[in-house]
Amino acid sequence: MTGIVILPAGRDDAFEDYKQFIRDGHPITDIESYLNDDDLELFRTTSDNDLVHVWGTSVDGTWRNVERNDIALVYHDGAFVARGQVLQLRHDPDLAEYLWRENVEHGRWNDESPWEYMTFLTDVEEVDVDIEEFNELVGYDETYRPQGFTRVADKRLNQLSGEESVETAIADLTDAGERVHPVDDEDDGPTPDLADQLRAASTDGNAHEEFEKLVAKAFSRLGCAADWIEGGGDTDVEIRSPEHVVVEVKARGNGRVNSLEVTNVDKHRRQRGADHAIVVAPSFAPKVIDNAETTELTTIAVDDLVELLDRRDEYAVPPEEILALLTRSGAFQDDRLDLLDEYIQDRIDAGETLLAVIRALERADGAVETAEDVRWIVVGMEDSNDIPTTEEVRSALQLLAHPSVGAVEQDEEGYRVTTDYDNGIQLVRSLADVVQPPGGEE
Repeated sequence: MTGIVILPAGRDDAFEDYKQFIRDGHPITDIESYLNDDDLELFRTTSDNDLVHVWGTSVDGTWRNVERNDIALVYHDGAFVARGQVLQLRHDPDLAEYLWRENVEHGRWNDESPWEYMTFLTDVEEVDVDIEEFNELVGYDETYRPQGFTRVADKRLNQLSGEESVETAIADLTDAGERVHPVDDEDDGPTPDLADQLRAASTDGNAHEEFEKLVAKAFSRLGCAADWIEGGGDTDVEIRSPEHVVVEVKARGNGRVNSLEVTNVDKHRRQRGADHAIVVAPSFAPKVIDNAETTELTTIAVDDLVELLDRRDEYAVPPEEILALLTRSGAFQDDRLDLLDEYIQDRIDAGETLLAVIRALERADGAVETAEDVRWIVVGMEDSNDIPTTEEVRSALQLLAHPSVGAVEQDEEGYRVTTDYDNGIQLVRSLADVVQPPGGEE
């Protein structure tokens, strides 16, 4: 869950620090000698003006509960005066001393209680929100006033009534920042309708927002936990699981993306702390496809996204398998669909082997001693050249005999089936979701 962090700037000197280090920012070049390569690259790629926006505290216990992408609110004199998003956390006594001892005039640096626990922010905006409005939102007493570096308890955020997300609640309160809408497709129509809507919106130059929502819905339909992110200078869709991925959505009236702002996409990925970025568009020009592999992101055309939806709908392909292909850098094209089809066929074959073993044991009169004996029964039953090997039969028997499955039991006499074929179909479907019984659908 996204958290809320309160940065108090109540005293005059603290307010001056806010203006200098959060509102205005501090040059990255001035502190680069203190930074490791990863942080330096992060700050450079996410800054529009080569500045960092940073706050320090000595309250390490609360600071350690802060997470990337938490919302930070700066408090001063009865109101919140700015909001931002946590970009990075860094414990650095040397950098803190340089910033708040050598770069300020108030002389409040304290060696016994240094502001060494540092919170770096992005997307900083000035706001004007009365503290009592905030207190009402999170359930604090109306007299509450921040007294130190604070993270609002998760239990209060869980109780935000009528709000889709913490981000949306704060955006409504401050009239700043993005609104995050978790996607739930339980009540949606069939996949063909979504496919038609995706194709139509992707080439409608006036339907950017609708296209974003549909892409978020598509990834939810693929089994991912996905959010549509409205407004702000942020990404369009965020996939939270099974992997952390940002998705940029590009509608084009001419039906094609001819160039791609890779730097901006990477900035959004880093701001969100995501592991990968995906770009969805109606189609991509050949030069964009050629360059895709070198950009550490994945491009996917709407028609290919629809192909994934069809396979998920028909074969219940796990989202982990789909994301494994989508998080490989480069263009998602027919060769990756072929890999997915091979995976699906392997699952179908495995399911058919399981069913063939159940049928063979059901037909046998008593226990069948070995996997080889079971295979010969299958040979006599199956009207096909695609007969499983003895090793495949042995693996199927081991799975079916596992205590969590219990479709087969094994004793000193051999293997016996404990269910009938019809129940076996349902059982195997629950294991693989892609089993097709002989002769087509039930």
